[in-house]
Amino acid sequence: MVDQTQPEIAHVQSKNRAINHDKQNTIKLNKVKEIYKDSNGLDNISEHLMNQFRQIMSEGRQWYVQITNVKI
Repeated sequence: MVDQTQPEIAHVQSKNRAINHDKQNTIKLNKVKEIYKDSNGLDNISEHLMNQFRQIMSEGRQWYVQITNVKI
């Protein structure tokens, strides 16, 4: 019985991770959009907000670079 539930547990955990990942990305996207809009296209932006903007944008880039560097 235990062996039959292991794949189901892994599937549920994977699904929950995907949902959480989507939520986090949506939150980050909304924050970046808010910073961009409030700063008039980054023309009038404080150093603090620019650092936040760069950090959020670089997190996505680092993930993309890690995935593209994987050799199959």
